Amino acid sequence: MIDINYNRQEKQYEWIEPESGERFTFPAKQKHEAFRFAVSMLDTDLYAAAERMIDDHPQLERVTWRAVELVCANAIEVFPAPLGNVVAMVDSSDGYGRYAIEEHEYGFSCQCEHFTSLAAPLTQNGERYCKHLAAYRLHLRTHETRF
Repeated sequence: MIDINYNRQEKQYEWIEPESGERFTFPAKQKHEAFRFAVSMLDTDLYAAAERMIDDHPQLERVTWRAVELVCANAIEVFPAPLGNVVAMVDSSDGYGRYAIEEHEYGFSCQCEHFTSLAAPLTQNGERYCKHLAAYRLHLRTHETRF
């Protein structure tokens, strides 16, 4: 988990790099920039994977950064072998529940309301992405084992 704090007196966000103890500050209303900077410093692979996803699908920028938050919180459980069609479970960002990521012959789906209500954005090739599905994809890209 990335710990970004708001300093009310200074009216700015602060993040302290864990290893060096160096303090970085960001203007009020820029918490998202503080988070992105912290990810770029702490997990370069995840940051690069998120940037690639956004470059490939600019309409997924908001969903992608919400997904990065889930990955940073270790909120994804990937199953070594699918349970039926379920390949992973992703925690809800509010901490109340989990959502199943299913693989079908036509692609992937999530059981969250954003995905099932068809409100989640579409990629150019017609794939729908909610933050849970994006988190699963980012997790796979950054945690895959290569032989």
